[in-house]
Amino acid sequence: MNFWKNLSTRRKEVFFFLSMVLFGVLKEFLVYNLPIMAVPKGIHDDWIMVHMADALRGGRWLGEYNDLTLTKGMFFPFYLAVLNFLHLSYLSVSAFLYTVSCMIFVYALRPLLKKYRACLTLYLVLLWNPVSYSVQAFQRVYRNSISYIQVLLIFGGLLALWLRRKEPVKKQLLWLLTAAIGMVTFFYTREDAIWVEPFLIVFVLVYLGNLFVLWRKEHAKVYVAKAVLILLPFLSVWGAGQLIAQENYTHYNISLTNELQKGGFAEMYKSMMAVKPEEDIPGVTMTREKVARMCDECPTLKKLEPYIQSSRIYWAGSEENEKDWEVRDGWVFWIFRTALEQAGYYTDGGTVNQVCLQIRDELETAMDEGRLERQATMPSTYMSPWRKGYLGDLFGALGKAIAYTTTYDEMETLVYLYSEPDDNGGIPLFERMTGDKAVWYESNLVEMAGWYASYEGMDGVTLQAELADGTVLGAADFTESDDIASYLAGQGIAAPGSEKCRFSLKLSVEDKPQTIYLKSYRNGALLDSYELSDDVTRIESDTSCLNLDWYWDVPERHGFLAKINYKGVILNGVCQAYHYTGAIAAAAGAMAYLVLCVRMLKRRLKKVKDADGRDLSVWLTLSALLASYFVLLGGISYSEISGWNAILYWYLSGAYPIMIAFEGLAVLFLVQELRGKAKQ
Repeated sequence: MNFWKNLSTRRKEVFFFLSMVLFGVLKEFLVYNLPIMAVPKGIHDDWIMVHMADALRGGRWLGEYNDLTLTKGMFFPFYLAVLNFLHLSYLSVSAFLYTVSCMIFVYALRPLLKKYRACLTLYLVLLWNPVSYSVQAFQRVYRNSISYIQVLLIFGGLLALWLRRKEPVKKQLLWLLTAAIGMVTFFYTREDAIWVEPFLIVFVLVYLGNLFVLWRKEHAKVYVAKAVLILLPFLSVWGAGQLIAQENYTHYNISLTNELQKGGFAEMYKSMMAVKPEEDIPGVTMTREKVARMCDECPTLKKLEPYIQSSRIYWAGSEENEKDWEVRDGWVFWIFRTALEQAGYYTDGGTVNQVCLQIRDELETAMDEGRLERQATMPSTYMSPWRKGYLGDLFGALGKAIAYTTTYDEMETLVYLYSEPDDNGGIPLFERMTGDKAVWYESNLVEMAGWYASYEGMDGVTLQAELADGTVLGAADFTESDDIASYLAGQGIAAPGSEKCRFSLKLSVEDKPQTIYLKSYRNGALLDSYELSDDVTRIESDTSCLNLDWYWDVPERHGFLAKINYKGVILNGVCQAYHYTGAIAAAAGAMAYLVLCVRMLKRRLKKVKDADGRDLSVWLTLSALLASYFVLLGGISYSEISGWNAILYWYLSGAYPIMIAFEGLAVLFLVQELRGKAKQ
């Protein structure tokens, strides 16, 4: 203890920072080499994310335009594309960014926490948040893996600005940038980012109101500058939206960022939700009879009816139980998007947008004329209309969501995580775009792709994969590669025939492990022999060059899992600690918050001045975190009772760091206050 007291402030800062780095490195080590969860069959979710990332990487914006293209935010595909361009691991970078976001959040709250011990405690409980290394919200290649990073950046950046509102502008610029990055990436990752909007609105009003009071007292121009600067993160969100909309207009002839939020489809669907069904089926607003009546009253929608019926089969049932083909509200909009695609309207954005607006106008006319009965809808287009009895159900679902999140239910890290391949070979695309490996279930597949060039010419050259005993596993067919020929020519290498030197091989290897060799021959005479492994990417000599774009040895991957199984044991052990203490931590945080509020209220009643503004800052910080947590859980709970099974930790991934921050800060603030009282 004396050692710490004798350290200078600078050395304490360095020691504190290095302590955070050390724990961050430990976590990075534990998640390194974990397998990804690849879901190539999830075409509406996982697959479309990776597909768009591949298109961005290839300079094709978001790929070909269809009913899937503009249904998800484009930032996560952009994130994957950037990592792929930099040859970085998706899992490693995501874990690193979460560590950084935890550091940023802790530094943001330093003016309130003050003590190094309190800061390190908050950092550790955030760092080991189980959602940040769980299967569905970390190992899965989907956008939920960055939500908990983004919310810490948003809350950390804006709360830091509030706590430093009296400091010079230059000290606030990095926090403005942090908030802007968090907000821009978050709003263009998810369509349900609305849950942070109440916090943003209240923050701006309180911040600007406080600046106005200070300006009235001091008449300093710096407060005007700060009032303008605080709007920059919000302008950044708007500006990014304009850029994305312009790109979509350039490539797809439709100027918007997401078709589920704005445009013809969103307006058409809102009108559809406004039509009252005759049957009362829980969770189903688009009943079969309602769709049939809408088609009868709307000529344009009538043309889609055969496609609507066929796509309904995919989402709702089978031919044996046609009477039960009802689709819950959480998925029914896909039926109409699929129908528009099958009907041939997705030639470009302008065409399908016009058709959707025409259907909207026909529905609105039918409701205005009384041919269809209108019902009240919710503010969000895709929320089911309110029904009698929902209030009790909503509170019940909210209680379930609170219990679910506070106990970290269902979370786990899987080392033996098997991904099921699809018919299109989608797993290699997931692996190539992420730089991480999946584990294929009971597969002997070995796959590779790249190019081979003999500088003496490709005439008579063959390339084949062999075992050590000479058993031939497969021979490659060379395909067009003008880009390789141009590259070699640019290096001053004359390689006749290199216009056709690209290859790919897909092999089945029994009795692994066995070493695989790639051998080249010219008219039967051996030219080169290469021993293959995950580490081999490029081998060049004076006479030839082998370049492997990718190499996957699936059976060898199975053996590797046993070596890293201890990582799963450790991470799941930490997760269990959160699971068993979660309810206690939640109760402690809630109790600490109530005690703090009562003590602050007593001080106000006694007219004790809040000279440094600490009481206000503590209350605002905790209240903002708690309110945002409940807003998200409220929206998820409404979806749970009305549309789809939504209380799942991957959908709630953004709630966990907010919840942990609230619990940790409330307890730490109360401890600090009690200690201060004891000293007095």
